[in-house]
Amino acid sequence: MSQNILKNDRILEWANYYFMNQEYDKALSHYLKLGESIPLGSRRNFSRVYAQMGQINKAAQILRPLVDSDSAIVKDYYNFASYLTNNNKLRDEYRRKAIRLPIVESSQILKETINDYYEILPLSLNTEYSEFGAHIINKNNFNLLIYTKQQSKEYTKGLNKRILSNNPIYNLYQANWDSKILQGQSPKAFGLGLNSVFQEGPSSWDASKQVLYLTRSAQTIRKQKIIQLDLYSWTLNDDKKQIPQPLSINVEGYSTIHPTVSPMDKRIYFASDRPGGYGGMDLYYADILDNETFGLATNLGPDINSSEDEIFPFVYQTDYLFFSQKTNEGSLSPKIAINTVDIRWHVMELPSPFDSDLDDFSFWFDPELEFGMFSSNRNTGRGEDDLYAFKFTPKMTGVEDRYSYNPIDTLIVSQEGILKNDSLKMITNDPLTAMFSKEAVLVENVHHGKLKLNSNGSFLYKNEVPTKIKDSFFYAVKSKYGKSPSIKVILERSEVATEKLPQGMKKTFLPIFYEFGKSNLLVDFKDRVEAVITAMKAQPEMIVELSSYSDCRGSKDYNLILSQQRNKTIIDYVRDRIGDKERIFGKAYGESTIEGNNTLDYLIIAGSFPTMKDALKQKKVFEELGFDVQISEAAKNNFRVIFGQANTLGDAQEILSTLKEKGYKGWINQCNCCKMSEEEHLLNRRTDFKIIRL
Repeated sequence: MSQNILKNDRILEWANYYFMNQEYDKALSHYLKLGESIPLGSRRNFSRVYAQMGQINKAAQILRPLVDSDSAIVKDYYNFASYLTNNNKLRDEYRRKAIRLPIVESSQILKETINDYYEILPLSLNTEYSEFGAHIINKNNFNLLIYTKQQSKEYTKGLNKRILSNNPIYNLYQANWDSKILQGQSPKAFGLGLNSVFQEGPSSWDASKQVLYLTRSAQTIRKQKIIQLDLYSWTLNDDKKQIPQPLSINVEGYSTIHPTVSPMDKRIYFASDRPGGYGGMDLYYADILDNETFGLATNLGPDINSSEDEIFPFVYQTDYLFFSQKTNEGSLSPKIAINTVDIRWHVMELPSPFDSDLDDFSFWFDPELEFGMFSSNRNTGRGEDDLYAFKFTPKMTGVEDRYSYNPIDTLIVSQEGILKNDSLKMITNDPLTAMFSKEAVLVENVHHGKLKLNSNGSFLYKNEVPTKIKDSFFYAVKSKYGKSPSIKVILERSEVATEKLPQGMKKTFLPIFYEFGKSNLLVDFKDRVEAVITAMKAQPEMIVELSSYSDCRGSKDYNLILSQQRNKTIIDYVRDRIGDKERIFGKAYGESTIEGNNTLDYLIIAGSFPTMKDALKQKKVFEELGFDVQISEAAKNNFRVIFGQANTLGDAQEILSTLKEKGYKGWINQCNCCKMSEEEHLLNRRTDFKIIRL
């Protein structure tokens, strides 16, 4: 059973990897290998593979067990409903279920400010009155700034005799726009026809149809002599004056205001206080149909709308909705909503410098995300509501990641790839970074294997030096706004701690000990190697590493070779008796791991001095004679001049004779290694086992 689970896990890892990299044929073949044993959560991707291939019925069949379980999320219900093309009743039932589910997103707290990233610039055309609702249209390859401004006196003559208004009346203005300096020049009001004695603006431009949608006073006045605001369309045409036309989505007796057009999905979004909402002004959308007709108005739901006012929507690339919500203090607070699916959104606050203590609203971004604009009555302005612009200057950053691998199998990283945490960090620091794509680019490759890094952050890694317990690579997050500093990815070899081994296996992997200078297995410990073989046969996926050591007597080179022979003896013995010989490997360390073993076995001392000055004086004498000597502090007021080191007593005596020939006395000291007991040496002559994977 354990073997089947591991095998299925590997199949699933490859299936998810191929799915993420849009190799749907390969992904499908791997998902199919799992049969009915496929986990519930994996049905999500499996069904999407069928959907990508146009096999909608198959997609519904695969997803059905998940949506009927407690593990379903919002997207599962919507996706399943979209597959039910021949059952409208069941489709609507699952859509209703989706509305009731919460959007599960990161709970990380956004920063209070992102002032370091953006410079907010007031427009020079601001006045002491209100300007808001700015956006750019391109007319004959010339950019015009369109905005809403408080109505001038030339339009107000006789106005108060016809209507009552507790607020200023506004008209639409245009100005020449310079995107290099982010300023509008030569502002002027649109002429009569678009503007009137009533209110016009704010507006939104549909570049595909060359149509301006705008908020405008209705043609009739309520009995209370208060004007009603509706949505209108107006064709920008220099040949003749066009008259704005009311839209069919207006509702008599209720306001329909603040249009924003999403040409990509042919929708118009707006705010309205019509019946059936959540309270105050809510945000809605309607599909733009042929012949300038519209579908039914659809409320954007409880993710966005509340009992307070939600107004001034702006949609960027269909998935990002900006709007402002009235706070308990009465100010307008800006928000960004990221579309999850259909009318489900993940809403985040926009921090400073976009949010202030006063009103911040009416956001707009140019299609290339080079700059943006919004309106605010913050204290730094010139008048009531002012227009502000800013260059889009997000900061690219990332997070160090760690992954665990075993040295035999390829490490497969797909949905938990390196860009996941980077994107989360950037969105946490700056929600606007959600609006553009990012890719991973390799900066420094791995050192002990092969790496395939994909731009979406998924990667494959195959270790080629199994004794190395760590590897790493560096990458950067790249976008049109530049690259992040290099980000490190640490790859750590897996290891199973002894306490996590099955109870019957904890005493299987005990050390092997050797006689002095020997590499053959002692009879007393051969049964331990047999126990390892038995365990590896019982667990065909088990990976084992050997580490062999020597005591510190003799030369370091000899001891390293001796420990290599000890490793080889056991590895060869085990490999002859198991399948997949790569499952056992090892590394020899000789005497390198013995604590304090930083000298050869014998030291030749040429003198002991009470001060470092005296020792240095003697050292200089020897160096003038052509000898390389060292100084060690043996104890307080005891500085020894070391004339040489040797691994054997005979070699040490020869060096001492050379010293005497130069007319100097000295003596031989054994290092700490030679002072160890035979029992301590025995403990150092051993082979240890590590379980890399069960």
